[in-house]
Amino acid sequence: MSEREIQPTDHSVAQERIKANLLENTLDLEREADRLGAMGEPTRFTILYLLAEEGQLQSGELADLLERRQNDLYHHLNTLEDAGLVGKFREGGQRVYELSPLAEGFVPHIFDAVSARAEAV
Repeated sequence: MSEREIQPTDHSVAQERIKANLLENTLDLEREADRLGAMGEPTRFTILYLLAEEGQLQSGELADLLERRQNDLYHHLNTLEDAGLVGKFREGGQRVYELSPLAEGFVPHIFDAVSARAEAV
């Protein structure tokens, strides 16, 4: 085994360091990784961007903006909701989506960082 290969114990030490230093032993590593994973799919990333920019959007508006059928988006919206990133409520016959309070705290910062990278290129 070469020096650069990771030993199983090294991974555990790294995870413990993340839990202690980054997550301050209050947040669950798997949950946070799953949350970021949910954001990483292009359609869901776009939905989050639109919600960060617009505040609230009806499901039909999201479908129009993404040029998709509403039914095709529900899987993505449900994934974002399960990850705690999106909330929804009914207004008339429409579902209205918005960033959750949790997502409002960090999702716009992610898009700001991406925008800053684009401007720097």
